[in-house]
Amino acid sequence: MRNALSTLSATIVLLFFGCLDQKFYQANHVIYGAPANYNLEYEEVLFSSKDGTRLYGWFIPAMGDAIGTVIYFHGNYGNLTYYFNQVCWLPSHGFNLFTFDYRGYGRSGGTPDRVGIYEDCVAAIEYIISRRGIGNGKIFVFAQSLGGANAVAAIANNEFPGIGAIALEGTFYSYRTEAQDAMISSARKNIGEMPCLSMQIWPVSFFGVSDCYSPGKVIDQLPPVPLLLIHCTSDSIVPYHHGERLYKQAKQPKQMWTIKECNHLDVFTHKQYDHEYRQKLVDFFKNSGREY
Repeated sequence: MRNALSTLSATIVLLFFGCLDQKFYQANHVIYGAPANYNLEYEEVLFSSKDGTRLYGWFIPAMGDAIGTVIYFHGNYGNLTYYFNQVCWLPSHGFNLFTFDYRGYGRSGGTPDRVGIYEDCVAAIEYIISRRGIGNGKIFVFAQSLGGANAVAAIANNEFPGIGAIALEGTFYSYRTEAQDAMISSARKNIGEMPCLSMQIWPVSFFGVSDCYSPGKVIDQLPPVPLLLIHCTSDSIVPYHHGERLYKQAKQPKQMWTIKECNHLDVFTHKQYDHEYRQKLVDFFKNSGREY
């Protein structure tokens, strides 16, 4: 009986891992737009992940002489076409732009999973480093939400030459903490306040969500290049405390933009903020070789 109960408990935990972990990946194959909609030239790129999964991306050259190349890691929903409005302005400011889809997203092959997507992100950085005409010290990373978690894990666990600066927006501290926050928010929305709600949800998030490749575990192992964290205080998807914890854990050189009265990934698309913060991000990348 004891062995049977142990087997049943292990099975339930494994089912939780598969079910809750997959909630982080809301991929689809819908085409929301293309660089051509913004009068941008682009190259369709096919490259392979470590296990041979074929991945799809866009390389958009800078308008005029390139300052450098930005690798963009998108969030958990849709595919690269959904997020292109977040970064479509970078080529006009002198940056090459490379954006790609994780496995299972858009036109990339495979099915999303934590380890596979981590390897996809490593492969994307390796592709840009190996691409002809990309100079050392002129590669910049811009990553949002889930993309930030992926980027931090990939860069912290590997030695990549040429990365000059890293910018993260709306990134969570850990998969487990983000799952717990999401479940608490959903419970409050649907059933209202309950005594000791977080304590009741904690076992589900702890046993049901893997914390592997969480950025909070490795952000202090990033290379000593300028790091920028961007977070809205009223972010309803990834609460502000995630950004605070990441900033505290990270090593210098680092800075954080705390932005009030905006929501998740609003900063570079909302008319109230976009012009100011787009220019600030450009300046951050341009000045990344200087002390601040």
